[in-house]
Amino acid sequence: SIVAKRSERSLLKWTKRITLQTRVFHALRRIRPVLEDVLSTSAPDLKSFVADIVRRESLLAWKGEMEQRQPALLFNRNALDSQIGELGRLDREMRVLNREHIGGAPLVQNIAATEDWENIDRLRGPRARSLRQFFELGRERGLLALRPVWLMTPDVASQLLPLERAIFDLVVFDEASQIPVEHAIPCLYRARTVLISGDEKQMPPSSFFSGRLESDEVEWSDEEPLDDSVSQQERRQQEHAWNRREVKDCPDLLHLGLATLPKTTLQIHYRSEYRELIAFSNAAFYQNDLGVPVRHPEELVIKSQPIEYVSVNGIYADQQNPDEARKVVDILADLWTRPESKVPSAGVVTFNLRQADLIMELLEERAETDEEFRSKYRRELDRSEGGEDMSFFVKNVENVQGDERDVIIFSTTFGRTKAGTFRRNFGALGQAGGERRLNVAVTRARRKVIIAGSMPIDEISDMLRTRRRAEVARDYLQAYLHYAVLVSAGNLDESRHLADRLCGDVSKSHGKPEELDGFKESVARFIRELGFEPILTGNDPVLGVDFSIRDPQTGLFGVGIECDPPKHNLIRKARSREIWRHSILLRSYRALCQVSAYGWYHEPEVERKRLRDIVFNTISVPGGDL
Repeated sequence: SIVAKRSERSLLKWTKRITLQTRVFHALRRIRPVLEDVLSTSAPDLKSFVADIVRRESLLAWKGEMEQRQPALLFNRNALDSQIGELGRLDREMRVLNREHIGGAPLVQNIAATEDWENIDRLRGPRARSLRQFFELGRERGLLALRPVWLMTPDVASQLLPLERAIFDLVVFDEASQIPVEHAIPCLYRARTVLISGDEKQMPPSSFFSGRLESDEVEWSDEEPLDDSVSQQERRQQEHAWNRREVKDCPDLLHLGLATLPKTTLQIHYRSEYRELIAFSNAAFYQNDLGVPVRHPEELVIKSQPIEYVSVNGIYADQQNPDEARKVVDILADLWTRPESKVPSAGVVTFNLRQADLIMELLEERAETDEEFRSKYRRELDRSEGGEDMSFFVKNVENVQGDERDVIIFSTTFGRTKAGTFRRNFGALGQAGGERRLNVAVTRARRKVIIAGSMPIDEISDMLRTRRRAEVARDYLQAYLHYAVLVSAGNLDESRHLADRLCGDVSKSHGKPEELDGFKESVARFIRELGFEPILTGNDPVLGVDFSIRDPQTGLFGVGIECDPPKHNLIRKARSREIWRHSILLRSYRALCQVSAYGWYHEPEVERKRLRDIVFNTISVPGGDL
């Protein structure tokens, strides 16, 4: 099919090249004994020289054949940049048109006149309608054309919406791991299409959703299937009973969806400013499948301490740790003394509810005696950013899912008693599924995690001492606290080694050294000739670039350099690869440069000049100007 699509001229050229190569190798084969005799009596340098020539010419022949099969490989940089620019322009235009279409006025012919709404839109007074009545009567007058998108919880949907099939074209469930199946069924019934979104590695349904479906079906034994003599009615009863048991025994809506619906996994993490904030969860729970860009040089990461461990060694008594609670209040007071424009949004997470109550009491006590603290505390309680609630909170680990703040402060709560004993009882974190609660808690921060801890980490579990795999909840708790201590101390290599050990899949290790081919080695040499040290940052399969150059004035990455784009399936389309990915990377770099292997070989001066100009237009040269 490839040959059939070629023009006659290019086909003839390609055929001549292959024929010539074949004739050359046939000729070499005929004089093979002579060549072997010469090489056996020649210096080793000659053998290597001849071998290099044959290898080089073979690779060039293969390269020429590939370029003939895929002419896009021959595009020069200017042509590619022009097409990418046009694609970006069309993408922006499409977004504008989409906004105009979605935000435009609904079709008037689908909506009743104003006077037709007078008797149904009263929600107060003697002629008030209930929400359910308003919805039912409003649908006849075009309510869903006026308001096509509705946001509600499953229980409100059951109360408000009429029991009618396929009222909505699409129903989206968010945080489906926290929704019991029986609470979701009324919404499922009212949907033509359903989209279930959630994370099986995060929180299960809480005790708020108490009660489960009770079985009232005829009991059938799965081990004794019905024979062919049973009636159709009995067979339907068995199928119905089996289906109901499947639903009843399913822990939540997400697991039911995973068992029955097509699955798509998100592969990009957007929240964390520092990779270290998500690296533990990425390895321990997601097998390093999340794409996370490297946004900062290691020196800056060590200086910034994205995870800071503060050893309090407080006494644990009556399910509280007063020393930790006071330390948390001091940390908050220090955060809030910064200039208002630089105060990060913050939240506190405790490992049990009584510790959260104690911290709230201490905050109120300090607010009563310190007027400046009270003013800033009240301000943070009402904080919003861009219309989004960013108010300060104190929550226990059970109810923090869905929240995110710039800084998350942990009170690990548990510790030694006055008698010096340490009981390995960690509340919800020590129970089955506790690792899911831990995963939620440690991934809430955008910029920094501060841990006020009192637990003797070595005594939480024997996982670190025995070097076995993490198996139960307390293993993950011990591993995370040890990881936090390592990052806090600046031992980034050891922290990555620990994370990769939790992953268990060596092929997905983010800490393994990168191997450079000849092309990348050549680019690295050229960067050094320019006076900069190329930093290897290409170990993420989607958002990694091969080399980063640090700006000596800011300490941040200035230029990202990649030797041809990555070939991950997630970015196989040009819009994802050249528009979306580019915009994500520009959060970490002031400029990006994609070096073409074709240009580096065929037009070396042009390609090197382009790279040189991008670097020098972005970063000042060490020691002066060139």
